Amino acid sequence: MIQDLKVGHNLQDHIGLGGFTFMINQPVSLVQSRYENVPSVLKYAMFGDGPLTVLGGVEGLAFVSTKYANASEDFPDIEFHFISGSTNSDGGRQIRKAHGITESFYKKVFNPINDMDVWSVIPVLLRPRSRGIIKLRSKNPFDYPLIYPNYFFDTQDMAVLVEGVKIALALSRTRSFQRFGSKLHEVAFPGCAHIRMWTDEYWECMIRTYSVTIYHPVGTCKMGPYWDPDAVVDPELKVYGIKGLRVIDASIMPTLVSGNTNAPVIMVAEKGADLIKEYWMKNG
Repeated sequence: MIQDLKVGHNLQDHIGLGGFTFMINQPVSLVQSRYENVPSVLKYAMFGDGPLTVLGGVEGLAFVSTKYANASEDFPDIEFHFISGSTNSDGGRQIRKAHGITESFYKKVFNPINDMDVWSVIPVLLRPRSRGIIKLRSKNPFDYPLIYPNYFFDTQDMAVLVEGVKIALALSRTRSFQRFGSKLHEVAFPGCAHIRMWTDEYWECMIRTYSVTIYHPVGTCKMGPYWDPDAVVDPELKVYGIKGLRVIDASIMPTLVSGNTNAPVIMVAEKGADLIKEYWMKNG
């Protein structure tokens, strides 16, 4: 033991509902069997155009405030990822595996609409109150760590996300979406069929059954002042009590940002580089 710090604590991540699927009546969505062909590849290679230019299918983003959002704070509490397809759009080949969906779950919910035109939305909880932890599995550095995200440990997180689902459902009924005959795919998720649909309890069951991470984990080397018992690094990103060591990545964020972590991490890296250069210019 060199220094006893709260490394691994304060884990936060963006979590949302997966598989929230809506049927449409026009061939405008991304169906893998329709676009995985030579003409699509040639169109992309020769003209830089066509369906293969889509950014992973996420073609729209929106930020909304639920009734739980603090009106005095300048950020929403839900983000929508609008997707021109859903779990069924590749016929169960890859998305099912990436989301950890079992074969039996897929067959029950998505097999009846394999390769059909749909759109979906992932309501994402932007500012979770729940905190997880990462622990070492053993002294062997090659062993995978133990990761406990503790999603929805704070009941407020679930309440906010349920409201996000209801807002997304309301959006699906607007005139713009009804131009395409948008209709919720109403096959009940396994384990939720006993709950009456359209209730908060049903949406909560869906969320718990098909949760998806947006892969934005942060916070496990929290930046903070010296008097904060949970702080791992100081304002110059130096690890408390260990000389010559800094942490410069998303783990230093005390609180998860209300959006993707890519640009903030680039900012952290640029600032960290400036701090290192400043140090060596003074002490080199």
